[in-house]
Amino acid sequence: MREELKTLVGKLEGIEARPAQALDYVREHAREGDPASVLSALDDFAVREAFLMNVGPVKGKLLEAEVARAGKEARILEFGCHCGYSAILMAKHLEGAGRLTSIESNEISVNASTGIIAFAGLEGRVDVIHGGSTEKIPTLEGHFDFVFLDHWKSLYRTDLEAIEAADLLSAGSVVFADNVGSLFEADEYLGYVRECGRYQSRHVISVVEYTEIEDAVEISIYRGA
Repeated sequence: MREELKTLVGKLEGIEARPAQALDYVREHAREGDPASVLSALDDFAVREAFLMNVGPVKGKLLEAEVARAGKEARILEFGCHCGYSAILMAKHLEGAGRLTSIESNEISVNASTGIIAFAGLEGRVDVIHGGSTEKIPTLEGHFDFVFLDHWKSLYRTDLEAIEAADLLSAGSVVFADNVGSLFEADEYLGYVRECGRYQSRHVISVVEYTEIEDAVEISIYRGA
């Protein structure tokens, strides 16, 4: 565990600047207006150039399958946009009234992800909001069909409780939490969604993006208040 943590920490050095670097890479290597090509370029950057905190292609398949079940006109709420990978992965399934709102606290990530999402041709489906989750959750309105948690792990439980308090979920809404493997010390969040009585949860073992380090996701269906 200690060696795995050291490996991951090493990969995160200089991570804040990478979304801007990834934007340049996408513009050079991907086809404009082609979400699949943009995702492939981001995967290539993460493997060949420098690690990215994307959901990645392995866990991305799990995320994509759950979003597809939510429907083409789903309202999606994301926490942690980074370089726009997961936003693109989800938004490419949306049509009609379907829309994704992504909350991102880092200004570099906001600017880069907005550019990458636009390059993918999905700017009409995605709103990237600059700010912290604690600040922005109370400003949101309506119900979301799908929530993707992929920001600071220490905020997962408090943010979910704030989402509930703001009445942003309806019965059947799905909450998909990334990076809840043992390496990330997510016991507080996992205990909450499994024991509060408002969710039906399942735990899926996977790997940290672009590594062989064990990770997991928690997929929780909201039963209602």
